Amino acid sequence: MEEPGSSPRRRRRREELLAAAGRRFVADGIRRTTMEDIAREAQAGKATLYRHFANKDAVIDALLELEAARLERRLDAAIAEHDDAAGRIEGAFVVGIAFFVEHPLLTRGRDEEPALLLPRITANGGPLVVLGLERFTGLIEQGVASGELRSVDPRAAAEVLMRLILSYFAFPPMHVRVDDPEEARALARAVVAGNLQRRE
Repeated sequence: MEEPGSSPRRRRRREELLAAAGRRFVADGIRRTTMEDIAREAQAGKATLYRHFANKDAVIDALLELEAARLERRLDAAIAEHDDAAGRIEGAFVVGIAFFVEHPLLTRGRDEEPALLLPRITANGGPLVVLGLERFTGLIEQGVASGELRSVDPRAAAEVLMRLILSYFAFPPMHVRVDDPEEARALARAVVAGNLQRRE
């Protein structure tokens, strides 16, 4: 979590350190990467790194917060492309799946160090899940209020969508190739049309 009132220079340095950590985590794996490796990658002293992060766990948590902010920007851009509730949810769903299944750090952590990274990603309090639940809940609430969607519990429906995204992230694609944008869009359209849209 970023310190309140931090200067732009300190924020930039913090982001540089996190970018360096991300590169080392992808190249060497999270468990094998040391704080010294991160400092070296960032061309910084260990003291500088420790002024920003108490330990590697703090680096991992801050990196996931940063990735949540990146996901938020992508979701907002996808949502803005649509005028209807179903389209906004479909767009957000496709972006969410693509973010998880294509992310080099998340996929390496899933495949090589699941005990270390997966609980931070899939837990209810993880920043990526919290963001997804909030966005989908808000979109579904708006669609229900406008009459475009059936009267459902927005939070419960949002949880179903997030669980779908996480399941496609956690397990390799089988019949539906969600790593193909067209198949991911078709799945999103079927899920929304079949379960959320109001039937005439």
